[in-house]
Amino acid sequence: MEEPIIVLLPSERLVWSGRSRRVVPTRGEWFRMVLGSLLVAGPVAAALSDSAGGFPVVVVFAAFGLVIAWGPVLWRLRTRRRAVYAVTDQRVLVADSVSGRTREEYLSDLEPPVLDPGQGSTGTVTLKRLDATVNVFGVPVPSRSGTAPIELFAVPDAARLCRLIEEAQDWH
Repeated sequence: MEEPIIVLLPSERLVWSGRSRRVVPTRGEWFRMVLGSLLVAGPVAAALSDSAGGFPVVVVFAAFGLVIAWGPVLWRLRTRRRAVYAVTDQRVLVADSVSGRTREEYLSDLEPPVLDPGQGSTGTVTLKRLDATVNVFGVPVPSRSGTAPIELFAVPDAARLCRLIEEAQDWH
């Protein structure tokens, strides 16, 4: 696996870089995998006990069912484990070694970071664009043209990272 390259701009200073710690399935994902497996196990058990010979068709549907239940969870775990994060004094970058893409946003275009604490000192840091919400009668409503927020998943010492991002945003 080739490590993604993050290139700094002239006069840009690296504040923090890292990658996700161990990423595990969420409760909803565990529920999805168990329920999907149970739903697939029933028809397979019925086909094994049936002597009519419908077994090959059931195996194809069972394999398709397992792909639907387990595929998105395994893909998310694979992509999150291989992402490399960098915070500079001007930008936040997420380089994905699975797709080869690098996403960047300037700190001046982002709201202050939101911390979702995890176990120990790890946590998820979410950064939304300033134009991601529109105030309607004082209530923030997501805009339709807004891009997905940048999420730094399961980063070590997430509270410190939030402080570093806030300091870099205050400096600019």
